[in-house]
Amino acid sequence: MSDDILRRAAAEARSASEPGWVDISASIQQKLRSVTRRSRPILAEADNGGPLYVADHVLVSHLRVAVNALPGCELARVSFVGEGGHVTGAVVEVMAPYGQDLAALAARIRTLTFEVVTELLGPVEPPFGTDGIDVTVTDLTDLR
Repeated sequence: MSDDILRRAAAEARSASEPGWVDISASIQQKLRSVTRRSRPILAEADNGGPLYVADHVLVSHLRVAVNALPGCELARVSFVGEGGHVTGAVVEVMAPYGQDLAALAARIRTLTFEVVTELLGPVEPPFGTDGIDVTVTDLTDLR
């Protein structure tokens, strides 16, 4: 008898929706939509010389690994500059440790950024060098 009561209670609990669940669900879905980010295709060169598109998320994730490997540094944001699907530069924002030579750090990050871009995209058209990359330190951290 008690098994019967438990089964009925479980069935009723499963079939009854929680008050406001639809509203909560819609709210969660809206938040998820606002968090997701579309990826922009960037034109690269395939091994055979033909066109190939790489998602900008791929460039960002590789650059994040490279910058975060520098002691105390963290990539905050990056935007790739260009037109017609080509990258012609980048704007890089980083967090860096207090007391570090920021000019030297910015030069290193410009080099890293250019290396990541050319490694993943191949020869960049139109060509640009590290002078096409702006680096800004947006926050200083304490490494103690």
